[in-house]
Amino acid sequence: MEETKCPLCGRMLADPMVRHYLVPLSQGGNGTNTIMMHKVCHNKVHSLFNEKEIARTYTSVEKILENEEIQKFVNWVKKKPLDFYDGSMKAKK
Repeated sequence: MEETKCPLCGRMLADPMVRHYLVPLSQGGNGTNTIMMHKVCHNKVHSLFNEKEIARTYTSVEKILENEEIQKFVNWVKKKPLDFYDGSMKAKK
């Protein structure tokens, strides 16, 4: 996938965007692969999965996209403006 597109939703990247560690730093992810994502997409991943779940199960975009809740989110967010951001999503502890 092109680096100018969000690997989660497939839309062109635009601010606000953040770097997502496929293995969270708290789980030993320093020096591991990262991807740029829209902030709203990143927040959705972290609202559904805690860092241990991400490190154990969701270490690739393909694995994240297999989740039904992520699929519903992607279908919803792909209709939003590129700079859409929903600050109401909170990270799962």
